Amino acid sequence: MTYSVSRLADILADSVSWLSVRTADSVPGPEWVSCAGLLAEQQAGGDPTYGWRKALEDDYAREYAIEPPVQVAAMFTLMWYLQVPSLVAGVTAAVTGMSPDVSPGSLAFRRHPTAHYPVEVALLTSTVVPVAEAAAQLDKHAAAFLNSYRPGVKIGSLQRLGAVKDEVRQAIRLPEEAPHAEQAAAAFEVSLDQKLRTSCCYVYALPNVNACSTCPRFR
Repeated sequence: MTYSVSRLADILADSVSWLSVRTADSVPGPEWVSCAGLLAEQQAGGDPTYGWRKALEDDYAREYAIEPPVQVAAMFTLMWYLQVPSLVAGVTAAVTGMSPDVSPGSLAFRRHPTAHYPVEVALLTSTVVPVAEAAAQLDKHAAAFLNSYRPGVKIGSLQRLGAVKDEVRQAIRLPEEAPHAEQAAAAFEVSLDQKLRTSCCYVYALPNVNACSTCPRFR
């Protein structure tokens, strides 16, 4: 079956309840984040996610009346950025065996105004690729982000690389009907049988907050 990017956008939106998806010829507006623009600034030595992390830290400070550990906001920002290409590629590949192009120039997103996670995604491409190509694009996109991400706290390689696999594994699991899930899992080199995450969000470091049920600390 032949799929257009518009059809894949509909499949993605139908599969992910909290995400709005659109196709566009360019970044939709000033409140949107261009993945290519963010990476270019980060690779040039800038810190384009500072405001994102600061908004999270401020929320934690108000809610818990503490100076929050820096690693919590740093890790959530990392995971949420990776979630954008991972959801696009993982969900559509699981349903169709195909994916929109997920290289940085093909994606933009808008954050939720108060919860801060990506709530809208724009697909800036008309290119549809097979799952193996999408997996290669995701690896390259994720590496470009992770290798230039400097959030002011050390995040080890297991955390960084594990987050990529965790996000795409979760994406593949999301659709109710996913006839190509095993093919997608093989292409993205993840096991759908893995119960616990490889990476940790560090949310347990906040006062009176329990670790997530899939936290790797339960190994």
